[in-house]
Amino acid sequence: MQCGSLDNDASVTWKVNGTDVKARRREEGPRLILMEVNMSSNGLYSCFQNPDGQRRDQINLRVGRK
Repeated sequence: MQCGSLDNDASVTWKVNGTDVKARRREEGPRLILMEVNMSSNGLYSCFQNPDGQRRDQINLRVGRK
């Protein structure tokens, strides 16, 4: 997931449903890469630009089956 249109060197903090992301993940600048995605990954992911903590983007992730 990409945090808005922030530059590649931007520092951000990610939350899901208002709490810290617990899933296995990798963070590359403003990008959040979930290593394993399943139904428990569903939620509203928000990113906040450091150091001021201003929310920059929200992404609603919905994992499902066809």
